[in-house]
Amino acid sequence: MSPPKGRPRVVVDGSNIATEGRSVPSLEQLDEAVAAFADEFKASDIIVVVDASFEHRVAPAERVKVREAEESGRLVAPPAGAIGRGDAFLLTIAKRVNATVLSNDSFQEFHGDHSWLFDEGRLIGGKPVRGVGWIFTPRQPVRSTKSRAASKTPVVKAAPRKAPSSKVEAPKVEPVKAAKTPATKKTAPVKTAKSAKKKAVAKNAPVTPTPPPTEALRRERKPVNSEESYALFRASFRLGARLEGTVKTFTSHGAVIRVSLKDGSSFECYAPTALLATPPPARARDVLTRGDVRNFKLVSVDPDRRIAELALP
Repeated sequence: MSPPKGRPRVVVDGSNIATEGRSVPSLEQLDEAVAAFADEFKASDIIVVVDASFEHRVAPAERVKVREAEESGRLVAPPAGAIGRGDAFLLTIAKRVNATVLSNDSFQEFHGDHSWLFDEGRLIGGKPVRGVGWIFTPRQPVRSTKSRAASKTPVVKAAPRKAPSSKVEAPKVEPVKAAKTPATKKTAPVKTAKSAKKKAVAKNAPVTPTPPPTEALRRERKPVNSEESYALFRASFRLGARLEGTVKTFTSHGAVIRVSLKDGSSFECYAPTALLATPPPARARDVLTRGDVRNFKLVSVDPDRRIAELALP
């Protein structure tokens, strides 16, 4: 596999690649990926773009190196307060220089302005494989409702059917008198003591409420975390406790938060949009950023699914 012809430049989604397979971004992992990509593709003109908060999300031991890399131009961050965070800044650079993008993100909310992402060879993904190294492969962005909304595809309505013209009159036909048939009286159903008793029992029987669809689905789904990690999580945190978590990914109604446990393992929690702000945001992505480390409040736990719900304080 070789870089697409006519696109010698490469723009790397540094925050995305540095967090691949991890809860906290790593500058060391990012450097390894860039070096492996440059070696495999013989690419020399590589621009690495990171979020404005990248320096504060890496491990404390790497923060000085990140600051030095930004000062030397090896890493590029968007201006503070830039609309669309680092993704919009990154895509603007790639579009202007006609570059290939190295990222595992699909940039769904930007499909309307950057349809070139669907061109062959414009998006490449990467993943580290233990014992093998970095593997790079061409990607196609994933489309979703968010992508279609960003693309603003117009809905074409079908033209209404025209009613047939009423100018042509049908020939008059004399009605044929039908023979009169004796009307049959409708007989009311005979009420028996047995049927009356059944009606009375059915009327007075208690109504069993049907659980809402979300509850039914919740019972059907498998537990999210293991029994060991759930027990350790419950032993470490009580309801109402404040805890630190990393934004792992987003769902249609919230975000998945990864909490580190004492034994070095992690526990996945869920933060619904209803608990992220007042009034609730339209999307969890409006108040959270993937890879961010934030303080949350433990609101509830579900022992059947072995998961906890978090809220922003």
